[in-house]
Amino acid sequence: MKRSTAYTLFLVMCVVWGVTWIAIKIGVASIPPLLFAGTRFTVAGAILLAWQAVAAHRRAAPLQIRRGDWRGMLIVSLLVIVATYSLLFWGMRHVASGLAAVLNLAFMPIALFAIGLAYGEERFTTRQLVAVALGVVGLVLLFRPASSAGRGGEELWGMAAIIGGTAAYSWGSVLSRKLLRAYEPVLVSGVTCLSGGVTLMALAAALEPIDAATLRAFLSPSIAASWLFLVVFGSLGAFTIYLRLVRDWGTAKAGMYAFVSPVIAVLVGVLLSGEAARASDFLGMSVMLAATWFALGPAPSPETA
Repeated sequence: MKRSTAYTLFLVMCVVWGVTWIAIKIGVASIPPLLFAGTRFTVAGAILLAWQAVAAHRRAAPLQIRRGDWRGMLIVSLLVIVATYSLLFWGMRHVASGLAAVLNLAFMPIALFAIGLAYGEERFTTRQLVAVALGVVGLVLLFRPASSAGRGGEELWGMAAIIGGTAAYSWGSVLSRKLLRAYEPVLVSGVTCLSGGVTLMALAAALEPIDAATLRAFLSPSIAASWLFLVVFGSLGAFTIYLRLVRDWGTAKAGMYAFVSPVIAVLVGVLLSGEAARASDFLGMSVMLAATWFALGPAPSPETA
């Protein structure tokens, strides 16, 4: 993949995932979190696998996964989809969307780098450490006023759930890189989304109160729009881009979207919703962009996948 293409895909992913926090918050306000997440990933996974099947038919190549790799696919699905989004969506019922983004995005690059280092997928470099440190400083500058407020019990549990979901996502992302070397990102994304979505829906049926009113809530214009945005852009688009960048860049470098997406979220709030922005906001955004430039800039020696 050309460097310019990779950077364009990275930017698209950052924009989409900067907006998803608002869409998730709108959805889980009225729909049980496991059901909202499960329907999203089941539909997205089915579409991705159908797309991949058509492509395989045109190439006259069978769409198949080796028996020995199914275990890895299921483990990645349980971590990246089931554990991540059950915890994340539940946590967002008790935590403001901005604070949820901070917890998720500030912790993710650190978790990706640490877990990748443990599995031998990342190298211990000063460049990565400086980028992570700059990114965390930028996030603190951007969201410090919100993080200094007192927390209630439910909010603390929600924050803990978001941290746990972020750790699961990072772990699954590192494990997925082996699969992404053997299979197309669309296939890996489709299998993990579909299997994870079906599992989430089964958990929703067992654990959540679902009735006719719940199902009718999906038809609300705001919830329907949020759900469609998450399916089409968040799952079909950005998640597949992310897996492709994980394959080509590595988990720590691909995970640097965590320092750009909050910038997008703030700018969208200022431009479209009339939210106030302080000088510290723009300083924090500048530091996070510097962190991303530092991480994505040319390294002293070529990186091999």
